[in-house]
Amino acid sequence: MAAGFRYSQGLPLFKDRIPTIPEAAEGLKGVAQHYLKWLDGEMAGKEFVCGKRFTLADVLLFCFLDFGGTVGQPLNPEFKNIAAWFERVKARPSVKA
Repeated sequence: MAAGFRYSQGLPLFKDRIPTIPEAAEGLKGVAQHYLKWLDGEMAGKEFVCGKRFTLADVLLFCFLDFGGTVGQPLNPEFKNIAAWFERVKARPSVKA
């Protein structure tokens, strides 16, 4: 997601600072979606990424998905398990703070 952003919507911020490959943006976004689809299957029946415990994996995934939603990479509504997880995490007091 981050590389897809850097090479597309974020290109004006990064093009003069790091090597960028704008023509790779859509492919990189596709790779992110591929792995989110895989993760959606892995999340079936789980409360959190690692099962019943809220961990750093949940924090990082939430941050990336929230970021993605603001830079043209919204969560695919077909990913029902991740969407349900996202809403659970979003409702946590620490996220609301």
